[in-house]
Amino acid sequence: MRALAFVLVARLLGKKVPAVHERTYRDYSLTPEVMRLSDIARRRRGRKMISSAQGTTYDLEKMFSKINRRYFDSSLEKPTITWSQRKTRSILGHHDRVYGTITISKSLDSPQVPEWFVEFILYHEMLHIKHAARMINGRRYYHTAAFRLDERRFAKFEDAQRWLEQVARQRRVPRARAA
Repeated sequence: MRALAFVLVARLLGKKVPAVHERTYRDYSLTPEVMRLSDIARRRRGRKMISSAQGTTYDLEKMFSKINRRYFDSSLEKPTITWSQRKTRSILGHHDRVYGTITISKSLDSPQVPEWFVEFILYHEMLHIKHAARMINGRRYYHTAAFRLDERRFAKFEDAQRWLEQVARQRRVPRARAA
């Protein structure tokens, strides 16, 4: 409790938190029980905007089934899959473990975007279901070595990397990415 008070007051006043209190607070906040309760609170207070998996060009549900069969031996449980509410510039996909959703950017639902590229972004997000985040020194790592190794199994991985670079240049963002 004391560490929490130090952290809150220091942050409120814009001061540096003493390292001992920062460490105590961080260690406590990263315990499995606190993280579980945090997820519960997030689910209760928030809401996830869900539109549809059926886009004007691509059907994400059909893509999920195809990718699940090909790369995961149909072992992944299907989350809620949706197109984003708006077109996004840099984040092209997102997996939300708490809500059990995969959201793909509406900017990819276009005949100008190759189907294999949308499949790659969806595949990347599906890998987040297979590979849970790892906690190392108080930091969450989502894209572990095992994750990256599996990501390279995608049939058009190299093409997808080139397409990502092209999208980033066109949109003038550091690097378009799946989250």
